[in-house]
Amino acid sequence: MSKITLTNGKTVTKPISKIWIVLACVLLLLVLFSQFIKFNPNYIKLDQLGIILNKMFTPKGNRTWNDYFMYIPNQLMGPLIETLNMSFAGTLIGSAMAIPLAVLSAKNIAKIPYIYIPARFVMNLFRTIPAMILALIAVFFVGTGVLSGIIAITLFTFGIMSKMLYEVIETIDMSPVEALESVGASKFESIRFAVMPQVLPVFISYTIYIFEINVRASTILGYVGAGGIGTVIKDNILYNYDHVGAAIILMFAVILVVQLLSTFVRGKLQ
Repeated sequence: MSKITLTNGKTVTKPISKIWIVLACVLLLLVLFSQFIKFNPNYIKLDQLGIILNKMFTPKGNRTWNDYFMYIPNQLMGPLIETLNMSFAGTLIGSAMAIPLAVLSAKNIAKIPYIYIPARFVMNLFRTIPAMILALIAVFFVGTGVLSGIIAITLFTFGIMSKMLYEVIETIDMSPVEALESVGASKFESIRFAVMPQVLPVFISYTIYIFEINVRASTILGYVGAGGIGTVIKDNILYNYDHVGAAIILMFAVILVVQLLSTFVRGKLQ
């Protein structure tokens, strides 16, 4: 550490720059990872990236640019609506289902360990299962289509929202709850009139944010038969790269609009 003399004659010690500590930690992690992760540079073929991008964003064969862009309204709008419906329904149902579990998981509301510990176990169980696995299970029970996608997104949302919401519930002001209970209000009434008004704005904000996530996730779920625009991408990924590129352009525009609306609405709620 070096010392610096100020204009008033006092001497202070200059702290060590933390950038070197950060760089040393990053270097150490890279060395550690290199011991466990097998890496073969021959597998990386960057020259194919340009070829794939060219196939995705130029018309194939005798197709024209008009064919390329007209594929979006003619063939992709139906799957897009399925994707949005799947995301919207799954988000609303999963968020609603998460409310009672979040209340039971909050230690300040469900004060008995025999209640909040099992509730947290159920919550963590759903959070550990990836959305793709949930979609595979749903396809096994109800078959391919939008319903399996709704089930997968519902359970995925249920796990995320219950975790986020119970953490918010544990930070609320308990004075209104105690005041209602002191005058004879039931537990349900205290939750309804003292807990929910405090967490409702955050709940709405989280729901909009999770919907934004689910719009992206629903595209991937199409690969396992959950329907939507992901199915179109899966069916064309080997032979019609231009159709895949058109689908990506459409999804990019939709996700951008959803993200802007989500940011605007959540900003109004804060």
